[in-house]
Amino acid sequence: MGEKLLKFYEQAYKLGGIKAQMRLAILTLLPSTKAKDEPDSQENIQKFEKAMKEIEKEFENK
Repeated sequence: MGEKLLKFYEQAYKLGGIKAQMRLAILTLLPSTKAKDEPDSQENIQKFEKAMKEIEKEFENK
């Protein structure tokens, strides 16, 4: 459970470190500590994909 969701946190870290991970938690309302226990449902994945697009925009110039 939550394997795909945790990969989003890994991607966020590569983009902007802890700040990007914190931003992902804020946008998804699901911190990494809870993401591992959540299902990799289509709804959750879509929420994380949308958040990652926003984070990519925010951190691309840094």
